[in-house]
Amino acid sequence: MASNKKIQGDTLLHKGLLLPSLLAAVAWLCGAYLIIEHIVSPYNQAQVQAAAQVQGAAFAQSVNARLSERARQLQRIEESGQTVENLLQTAQWPEQSRTQVFSTPQVRVGAGANPTLNFALVDLLKRARQGAQQPLEILRTGIDNSWQLHNVMNLAGEQLLVSQPFRILQRFLEALDKSHGQIQLIQKFPDAAEQTLWRSGQGSGFNSSVALQNSYLRVQFSPSSAFTQQHSLPLLWIYLAAGAGLLLTLLLLIRFLPRDRRAPWERSQRDAKASGEKLPVPSDPLEGEALPEGLASAPSIAPEAPPQGVDSRAAENAPEASGKPRHPLTPEFPLQVFRAYDIRGIAGDELDEPFAYQLGRALGTLAQHAGEKILLVGRDGRNSSALLSSCLKEGILDSGCNSIDLGLVPSPLLYYACAKGKNTSSGVMVTASHNPAEYNGFKIVLKGRPLAEEKLQGLHQLMQQGPFQSGEGSNREQDITDKYIDEIFNNVALAGQPHLVVDAGNGATSALAPRLFEQLGCAVTPLFCEVDGDFPNHPPDPSRPENLKALIDKVAETGADLGVALDGDGDRVTLISCSGRIAWADQLVMLLARDILGRHPGENIVFDVKSSRSLEQLVSQYGGRPVMWKTGHAPMKTKMLETKAILGGELSGHIFIRDRWFGFDDGIYAAARLLEIMALREQSLDELLDSLPTMESTPEILLPVDEQEKFSLIEQLREQGDFANADINTIDGLRIEFSDGWGLVRASNTTSALTLRFEAENKEALERIRQIVMEQLKKIAPTVVVPNWELLD
Repeated sequence: MASNKKIQGDTLLHKGLLLPSLLAAVAWLCGAYLIIEHIVSPYNQAQVQAAAQVQGAAFAQSVNARLSERARQLQRIEESGQTVENLLQTAQWPEQSRTQVFSTPQVRVGAGANPTLNFALVDLLKRARQGAQQPLEILRTGIDNSWQLHNVMNLAGEQLLVSQPFRILQRFLEALDKSHGQIQLIQKFPDAAEQTLWRSGQGSGFNSSVALQNSYLRVQFSPSSAFTQQHSLPLLWIYLAAGAGLLLTLLLLIRFLPRDRRAPWERSQRDAKASGEKLPVPSDPLEGEALPEGLASAPSIAPEAPPQGVDSRAAENAPEASGKPRHPLTPEFPLQVFRAYDIRGIAGDELDEPFAYQLGRALGTLAQHAGEKILLVGRDGRNSSALLSSCLKEGILDSGCNSIDLGLVPSPLLYYACAKGKNTSSGVMVTASHNPAEYNGFKIVLKGRPLAEEKLQGLHQLMQQGPFQSGEGSNREQDITDKYIDEIFNNVALAGQPHLVVDAGNGATSALAPRLFEQLGCAVTPLFCEVDGDFPNHPPDPSRPENLKALIDKVAETGADLGVALDGDGDRVTLISCSGRIAWADQLVMLLARDILGRHPGENIVFDVKSSRSLEQLVSQYGGRPVMWKTGHAPMKTKMLETKAILGGELSGHIFIRDRWFGFDDGIYAAARLLEIMALREQSLDELLDSLPTMESTPEILLPVDEQEKFSLIEQLREQGDFANADINTIDGLRIEFSDGWGLVRASNTTSALTLRFEAENKEALERIRQIVMEQLKKIAPTVVVPNWELLD
């Protein structure tokens, strides 16, 4: 009987029914779609918009009533006719308000207390003095730089500033019914960007915006999904009708179309599986094996046992359960692309699709050993990045690990996601940073720390030999750009509207950087802000003076206050002053250190061996502890975590800020903090640089050498070099310290070159140190090409 029922089932759903059934399904679903798209959806949209406008007006009316009551209270005080002294002692001020009296000469930045006057408050007082009644303004003021409500009264030749914490208004806002959707309080001054002061609730789609009386404020309401459903016609009945029609059509097809059974040659392996035959199942390749040395510290994963009755040896050559072919293990992954702190090589040659896939399998395995179930994946705008990212994700998923695709983003956004993520702190960035267009690479973060040095060598071994975890992970896409912009917007406060020229170098920051600086209130002139993986205008390396010429020219042409140069993945920055002066990263770290140590004395400041001696002296002068360390974003991050440093930086442009930020290298955030310093000190970048100690120095110099020889050359120079009475620092290469200057020779970790730099108290000492170092270098490497020093001065 059982076999008879099986035959009947086969004849019911025979092959000849497939095409008519699909056509019927398409017809009914298309009909339902057309009805919904052209009739129901427009009607629902109009209904939701009307209801949202009514609800938004109701919220605005409530907030307006609250602010109007406060305004009337202040008006009664102003019109009472009492002296300023009596008002300060007897008047009933709004809850928790603070009042300050200023005469005309006293209105200047820094005057007053709690809050002291900043640029915005001085501007408010000056406008009020001109006689026009100024509306309520909500500004960031006070010691904690928090939002506060501010009003100005003109009384008997003096001005009375009334300040009230925003939390008093926020307490009222929090009491509003947010079950209908998202409510936002937004402030927009004339000729300035919008500022979101408060938001709560969940909502999307249509926005209802209502301006509040006598202020720069407006209330914006976005309906929630529940609100939208409440004011829309349900679509369920249309889908049910389409489903019923489709079912009836299928029944008619079954009734009238001829029935037949599959011919033997049409039966697939699935038929054999359904009939009870046992098929080979892949076994877990991790069973009984350990990770390579260097990666063995990760937690172990218990392997799954194969089902009873399955021959694990037969499974070795079986296809993956997902239907994807196995990518065979291969020892051909080149070791030289595993650099000191990331993976980097020629795309399509050293780094190809099999490499990216196998790397994904290895990282997915490693992440699961470390207790992570999700890997974040980002990519830059290089021509090869999309394909490598896709293969990388495929390997991650085949390891059984899940992935979240952040899309085309700068590296700092991946680092931000790792720092803020609740479900993971690990990720991979497909990028070659500042290298030329033919390169690509991978920057790896595992459990919040960069994967570097011996762990990268262990990763190479794992890619070649396994063992790998296997499974079927899931992937989803997520855009975190808005969250990142909001985080910086709420972190950095600027005054006025500085004019910037932003050179993204056709890299991954092309869209983000101009948008973020405009959100901060800057006027932005974009330069090379279109993503182009060929980098047609200049290489994406802002540490090279020749790559900054176009930016210097554009700053001069536009009369901008500042030029911002970012590298290909946005983790490096160089600034250009309004006079065209290049501010190198060690100088920028000096400015940041002076600002941060003023609030946090005694903190560690980490800098690399290429940085100026003046930086070390300045950190000590302002009460900090200078820590010199190896060049490279990964060693710098590791040293900052080890020393709990509040700031770090290297000459190439990586700047790491832990004060109010997360400690990763972020060129955009570093530039924003330096803009804040310029505003607070009311000085241009030229004036700030003039206040720093200066020495004669060269930029970073690259001497091309063979990739296989660069480290041995440094070792020979260390053993055979004769530098008289100089002190030799071997943290990273050789930093040769003389009493009046120093010279550096080290092997670059990102290119086939030796890196040199020289600094001294005067030009004569600089030339002497250069000659000493180059003489010793030529002894061990006679063929090395000596640069034209005149072009470097």
